[in-house]
Amino acid sequence: MSANVFLVPIDPENFDRTVRSAVDLTEYDDRPDALADVDEARLWAVDDDSGNGSTFERMAEGDLLLFYHDDEYLATGRVGTTFEDDDRWVSGTFWTAFPTTRVYTVTDFAAVSAPKRAVNTIFDYSESYTPGFMRVADGRVNAELSSIESALDHYTKRNA
Repeated sequence: MSANVFLVPIDPENFDRTVRSAVDLTEYDDRPDALADVDEARLWAVDDDSGNGSTFERMAEGDLLLFYHDDEYLATGRVGTTFEDDDRWVSGTFWTAFPTTRVYTVTDFAAVSAPKRAVNTIFDYSESYTPGFMRVADGRVNAELSSIESALDHYTKRNA
């Protein structure tokens, strides 16, 4: 089982369109081969201009995703399928101002609400640390991925 954790910045408008709500793909005959047999998916991607190609290449099915915007973590999920979308079909079809080729599906989506400082504590970062798209170093992941998800879920419920 994978033990990778990725901290993922989001654009709220695009995120709401393709992750918070799954995309119905049945009406698109021209979708990429990686999505050919999928009727519905939550889709996200790595910005091609971010220089994070090697981080994207380390993503594997089942890896934990922690999505954040500004000072709050808003959702968790798991990596599904990763693929290179050379035609930029996904970004051209669903996102505004986000042309990219490095796309992945998100499974096991769950909305959470946790301040950045709480997540930073889990991984022993300073309270004010603001990551870009990144993989958390192995030495900072000291719990099972399901325990990290449970901690964020518990934090969300406790502070609702």
